[in-house]
Amino acid sequence: MLIKLLGVLDIFIRLAGIFSSMSIFHRAHDGWSVFKESAFFIFKKPIFLVPILFSWFIVASVILYNRYYFPAFQSFGFAVLYVYFLIIIMAFSICMSNIVMLEMMQQMESGKKVSLGRALGEACGYDLIKVIPIALIWGVVWLIIVILRSFTRRNENKPEPSVEDAAQTLSGMNTPFSFARLGLSMLEKLVRMVVFMALPAVAWENKGPFAAYKRSFHIIRTHPVQFLTSYSLTFAAGIVMALPLLPISILSKMKVPLPPIVWVVVLIYVGIIWTLEIYLEQMSVGMLYLWHLKWEKKGRKGDLSSVKMPDLFDNVHELK
Repeated sequence: MLIKLLGVLDIFIRLAGIFSSMSIFHRAHDGWSVFKESAFFIFKKPIFLVPILFSWFIVASVILYNRYYFPAFQSFGFAVLYVYFLIIIMAFSICMSNIVMLEMMQQMESGKKVSLGRALGEACGYDLIKVIPIALIWGVVWLIIVILRSFTRRNENKPEPSVEDAAQTLSGMNTPFSFARLGLSMLEKLVRMVVFMALPAVAWENKGPFAAYKRSFHIIRTHPVQFLTSYSLTFAAGIVMALPLLPISILSKMKVPLPPIVWVVVLIYVGIIWTLEIYLEQMSVGMLYLWHLKWEKKGRKGDLSSVKMPDLFDNVHELK
């Protein structure tokens, strides 16, 4: 079903590019091409999801631990430091899982056989020290967003751990909707994709953390439409994937009792959604980064689309 939907969308995007000579449509089509390639790729190499899935267990554990066992601090400063520590755990685990995935991409684009074990070894050996500052900087911005989000949250008693509450927490069902929270979530995603754009600089070009961030901002400034298109499409994909949870959310808000197995399924499905969303974000910006490298090698002439988008399955190895 997903493949058919992507195919239909591809036809409409191509028609928009044909009937419009405006540069912005061509650049948006480049962003669509990156997203489409990322979405189709996972059907051929599902092993790329493994490191991100492992990161999900860490992130979910931290979120639930914070919900059920957050200590009572007398000082606001200590509470902020504690939250920052938890955020760093999540940020570092996400960065490292993505680095492993990028190392596997590098293996493919270097003409080597894909090896999860070798990618994990390279990530933990060469890249780990560089990832720590990236996670620390990301954590500061993430912390500010968390503090801002706390102002939109209702005061509630600490809940008892349960499968139902865990599923509702991780899916966001027990979080009331507001445009302020939506805006913060969109900002959080934007920051996250900027960070993800910096990670290929570490994995592929052996740049330090600050040079990697500089490289990220440079590529985004050079190809803003392609980046924002990838951002928008991954955001839309997340919404579409979450739609099956809507009936359960409605029943929950109506206080309709649901059997525990339903909440177990929700927990599993939320993990799948989160894993796929992080994958799409990293793969999309990773492909855009790889395309930019190819464009640079060709002399930086014309738009990005003047250079053929890299294909991870062809015999041309862009990172060799």
